[in-house]
Amino acid sequence: MYRSNLIICIVLVLSLVVYGQISINYPIDIMSGINNSTVELSIDPEITTGDSTKIFDGNEFTSGGISSSDSLSFLFHFLNPVKIGKCKTYFWNNGHWNLEAANSYNDLINQNGSYISLVKNKSNSFFTWDSVSFETIEISWMIFSAVNLQDSSVIVGEFQLFEEINFHNLLILPVTPKLIPGTSLPLEVKLVDDQGSIYPYLIDDHVYWTSADQDIATVDEFGEITGHTLGAVEITAYTNSGLDDTTIVEVVEDFQSTNASTLHIKVALVLQNPVIDLQNNLRIHEVWGWTNPMTYINEILEEFSQMSGGVVQFEIVETYDNDNIFTTLDTTFMTIDTVAYYFMTTGMLYGRNTEGTLQNLAEIQGRVHFDYNAMVDRYDFDTKRNNGDIHEIWVYSFPFSGMYESQLMGPNAFWYNSPPLDHPGLEKLLSVMGWNYERGVAEAIHSFGHRAESAIRHIYGRWDIHNPNPNNWELFTRIDKEIPGGAHIGNIHFPPNGQSDYDYGNTSYVDSYADNWKRYPILLDQKRSVNRDEWEAVNSNYQLGFMRWWHNHLPRYTGVTDTILNNWWHYIVDYEDAVERAHIITQIDNGNNVVKILPDEYSLKQNYPNPFNPQTTIKFNLNKDSRVVLTIFDVLGREVRTLIDERKKAGEYKVTWYGKDNLGNTVA
Repeated sequence: MYRSNLIICIVLVLSLVVYGQISINYPIDIMSGINNSTVELSIDPEITTGDSTKIFDGNEFTSGGISSSDSLSFLFHFLNPVKIGKCKTYFWNNGHWNLEAANSYNDLINQNGSYISLVKNKSNSFFTWDSVSFETIEISWMIFSAVNLQDSSVIVGEFQLFEEINFHNLLILPVTPKLIPGTSLPLEVKLVDDQGSIYPYLIDDHVYWTSADQDIATVDEFGEITGHTLGAVEITAYTNSGLDDTTIVEVVEDFQSTNASTLHIKVALVLQNPVIDLQNNLRIHEVWGWTNPMTYINEILEEFSQMSGGVVQFEIVETYDNDNIFTTLDTTFMTIDTVAYYFMTTGMLYGRNTEGTLQNLAEIQGRVHFDYNAMVDRYDFDTKRNNGDIHEIWVYSFPFSGMYESQLMGPNAFWYNSPPLDHPGLEKLLSVMGWNYERGVAEAIHSFGHRAESAIRHIYGRWDIHNPNPNNWELFTRIDKEIPGGAHIGNIHFPPNGQSDYDYGNTSYVDSYADNWKRYPILLDQKRSVNRDEWEAVNSNYQLGFMRWWHNHLPRYTGVTDTILNNWWHYIVDYEDAVERAHIITQIDNGNNVVKILPDEYSLKQNYPNPFNPQTTIKFNLNKDSRVVLTIFDVLGREVRTLIDERKKAGEYKVTWYGKDNLGNTVA
């Protein structure tokens, strides 16, 4: 790595070398946008027949619609404006349809300003494709409406939008492929347009592959490279239309991806552990001989630091240890006397099938709940989250207190091993962990693991380990029981060799691709046999050993793959920020050009001195308030140092870099 070859990038697009060009109408992936919250969709009236997701799945023979109304309307909000030039529809009924668009909601509803009617009262026939092309226009809001002129039902088989795109280049992924001798890695190509945006390769133009030195690495007709001897070699992909790309493949003894920058997560701690034995001044945990929850907290903080490789550092910034109890029995808040009754009266705590015990009331009768909103209101957690004073809440409570293991609150909350919960004061998502000091650290991390599963499943939009085209999350969670010979890491309940839930102590060996995840997103075909000895028991506890092993394998690295951060921990601890960061820093390296998503206008000055010795100063201007990411990359597109990652007001700025990477090492 050489200083003179470093690339300085700030949400920047540099021009790409143009070898060829091809223009096509390319489909906009509406479903992915809905899944990753960049497209908001409202349907009026609500779908009663089929499934709304089927309208955007590419299959006209699956559908969504209504059976009790002759009209149906879809309101789209594209958080990232899209350029559209064509629309295709497929209805299961006769009727007509309309398409209206604008740059703002008010313009769309009031039909003024940027409003435009793209399709008006166009007739459609049942089970027939309909297509309309129009001059390409950039929009943020759109209404698609349909009317059935014959009866009270509207069924939509498919709705598609297209953008005419000029593609100038290919992009070989991963950006900086590496191999170990004797291993293979499938490369893939993407299409790159004249703005530097990246798209899946969905055109009928065969891709050819060549290797400049087959002694070092070969590449087959499908783009799979195989390493033979140590060294570096150029691999080229090209098409008959003139699109191409070349990448350098390194064959090395071994390697590991670079950790992302540390995320400092501020936690508010709430303890439901009041004194119930007034005579002896004993709290619940003391009455029952359980461990002090503060002891667990200190252990958990260290566990997360170790498991994440230091990428996540939780910090307790507020602690609430008082007599407030947010657990309700039949909608009435429990008092200390009520809690004392169940915890100090013989036979009133345990007994799932024993009428009247707290366990029975909670687990069988469903009369015990935890009022999350009351807790948020009591401690002003909504304001604190909105202002960035806290990121999340940890609650340590007594058993059967009505809490979910994890709960996600706020706008656009999603399944978090519990149903999403709204709160009128929250402007950001707020995660709440619900732990029980009757149980140990292993169980606490287990609960957090289900939260992790929920967050990563949500960003990928799917979790089906049997899918013939698995996403990386589906690969990560594969187990031998379901995919014989194809296990990776497993899930929170099933280790790679697990045959049943919680089978952490299984002695059977299975082949696993676990070692490859330290190199993510480069997933080689290297595998070896593993069993419980891989994660080892902690004080005879194989669960804690596996929890550590599983979390330690979660990707925590720099960069973006398939528009998703290579640091999955970011989605787990601050989902919204991770989504925003992925959109901003999405990058490619193409002949030393790094492509970024832009703010509307910016100015990046020449750094001086250049080359620097031993420091360099970078100046930049913003014409409006923006999220700014200022990152130093080397010639292979690898992140060296993130200097700024925050919102900045409009104005002129300068920052000095002293030639050190994210770990504080001098770049040589």
